Amino acid sequence: ANLLNKDFGQIPHIDGDWLTEEDNALLDRSLQAFDTVGSLIEHHRQKAALVEAMALVGDINKYISAQEPWKIKDDKNRLAAVLHTAAQAVLDANTMLAPFLPHASQRVWETMGGKGTFSPMPRVEEVDDLDRSDFHYPIITGDYRLGETVHPWAREPLRDGTPIDRPTPIFPRIPKEAVQEELDSFQEQLDRRKAKERARFEAEQAKLG
Repeated sequence: ANLLNKDFGQIPHIDGDWLTEEDNALLDRSLQAFDTVGSLIEHHRQKAALVEAMALVGDINKYISAQEPWKIKDDKNRLAAVLHTAAQAVLDANTMLAPFLPHASQRVWETMGGKGTFSPMPRVEEVDDLDRSDFHYPIITGDYRLGETVHPWAREPLRDGTPIDRPTPIFPRIPKEAVQEELDSFQEQLDRRKAKERARFEAEQAKLG
């Protein structure tokens, strides 16, 4: 992303003849991953889907390390092909990671020149139990309509000339004390919920007794 911003400031134009076997291999790999990751999510195998999506990210990193775009700045055509290939694969991976990292995916989308909402943020709602109206519990939900509020589960080709924002860290380093605060807060919430469940269970037992 730094090279894209520094050398072009936008998605570079490329000619198909500039792409090498290595470029096409990565583009084919990221395109095929839509079917693999999508099928795993469809069958509720979220962990396996995330592993597969992150494997693609690993392949993108290997490609960039192998192509060394920082060493070919004088070869504008080759540099454009490498950066365009990497950027397309990153955008593909961003779509696959959106169900797991909606906030980060939104940031990547905006950095790559995208406009509007890329992936809606989930929200927590308290709902009533279907059998016990006096029992409530939280669910994670959101406004998810494929092709409307959620981008299609497919490659979105890069648009030549799209401005690229200067990248900023998406995941800032979190101080250890902040991590402990979050863990303590989570534990308190868990303890309260367990106590509530225990009280409900004991009340039901009392009715039977």
